Amino acid sequence: MALRLELHKVIVFIFFVLFLGTGVFLVKDYGIPLDEAGQRAIGVLTIDYVVKGDQGLLQYGGRDHGPFFEVVLVLLEKGLHLADNIRAVHLMRHLATFLMFYVGVIFFYGLCKKIFHSWQAGLWGALFLILSPRIFADAFYNSKDIPCLSLFIISTYTLINYLKNRTLVNAFIHALTSSVLIDIRIVGIIIPFLTLLFVSIDVWLMYTAGTNLKKVFLSVFAYCFFLIVSTILFWPFLWASPLKNFLYALSSMSHFRLGLTVLYLGQYIKDFLLPWHYIPVWIAISTPLVYVMAFCIGYLRIIMLAGKNPAQFYRHHKSELIIFLLISLPVLTVILMKSVVYDAWRQMFFVYPFFLIISLIGLRALWGFFRGKAGGIFIQTILVFLIVFNLSRVVVFMMRNHPYQNVYFNSLAGRNMKEIKTRFDLDYWGLSFTKAFEHIVTHDSAPFIKIYVDGRHYVDGHPEVVPTGMLRAKDIERIIFVNNAQEAKYFLSDYRWHKEEYPYKNEYYAVRVGGTPIAVVYRLQ
Repeated sequence: MALRLELHKVIVFIFFVLFLGTGVFLVKDYGIPLDEAGQRAIGVLTIDYVVKGDQGLLQYGGRDHGPFFEVVLVLLEKGLHLADNIRAVHLMRHLATFLMFYVGVIFFYGLCKKIFHSWQAGLWGALFLILSPRIFADAFYNSKDIPCLSLFIISTYTLINYLKNRTLVNAFIHALTSSVLIDIRIVGIIIPFLTLLFVSIDVWLMYTAGTNLKKVFLSVFAYCFFLIVSTILFWPFLWASPLKNFLYALSSMSHFRLGLTVLYLGQYIKDFLLPWHYIPVWIAISTPLVYVMAFCIGYLRIIMLAGKNPAQFYRHHKSELIIFLLISLPVLTVILMKSVVYDAWRQMFFVYPFFLIISLIGLRALWGFFRGKAGGIFIQTILVFLIVFNLSRVVVFMMRNHPYQNVYFNSLAGRNMKEIKTRFDLDYWGLSFTKAFEHIVTHDSAPFIKIYVDGRHYVDGHPEVVPTGMLRAKDIERIIFVNNAQEAKYFLSDYRWHKEEYPYKNEYYAVRVGGTPIAVVYRLQ
């Protein structure tokens, strides 16, 4: 038994060491999203507000965005004295974002292990999360949604711990993780909501059983107190008027109107006019197919078990019910409130870990259904083969199209990437710009290079933070952005808001996925 226990620890240790090494090695390969400058500004303005009393934060459009992770990144930037090296700043930010995801995957292993009472299930869960191409790519540069995803995992882990053992220590730990989550994305308020909901149900059950509730009330009070204090403490925007500014941030999230146009099912649609099925469809078409199919089975399994005997399901499957609500409530809220979403479904990435847990529930149910039946071993063997085959295709895609795993689609989206390009947004964040710029400055020795970026990326006649920061400083100085194609030597586009090919003839460079360009450079002169 001891040898077996040690072997399992060695396997898990090797798994996470390999994952860490792979991630650190790949950090340098990824480009810069168009939103990164704006995200960094949140951290800079928040620190200036705290240290210097600068009021710029209160006038900034993103003042209602949770600043916690961005503040951490800017503090690292200042502590490491990177401000004069913009490439180093971005590499540090991307490494820190990946490490945040890495911690999230470790907790996801622990969460799956806790729910399924199996380290093997924990490892499968961690593997599924890593082998999710879109999540994997964003883990290196998305300082908005990946920290939110990781903190949702961590706070769910502490929630389950707290519900099992409502000590003051667990109340403090859970309050801390809940507040950090809220101070990254205010949607994290769902965790305190579920905490109080489940505690209330438990209190009622304990009351009817005649249990002394003094310790329970004390721990709940401690949780609420620590939650409120730490949420305000870690979010300086709330300091001047905690309740008013928090409600403002909550209202802003609920009724956000950006006015972007997205390509969905072949049509350009304003983000506030999207159909109800936008999020479910995006998740279904951009997630490995085996996860999607297993999720459908697992979701129905939970509904059937809960419907059969709700009280018993609550007592014996509380963790599964929490997971079920953590994916159902946010998606239903977006649908019913007609909340604005865009950029595929990255704003809903935080539900994805719970999607995978329900997928594991579905696979376990399917495996158990055939156990002991005639031909069951044969069917189970086929099931294993199908899972391995599908995951192998995912791995091949991730390796072949590195570092553009962010444009992964499964077969539900279309027959090939050429067809998919006419139906859905591809590289909406312009990650492929980095390789295009690198190719230009490497192969063109001119002291100054005039580039026209597709006009849809311009705001008031100027490029919208076109990401050149991964280049060397001397190469950044060589690039001059111009306002029209007639002045430019090169034309550059990532096809956002333009699914058709451009009329230019002299293709100079292209980034391709599945044989289809997701970014293109034309030489005009």
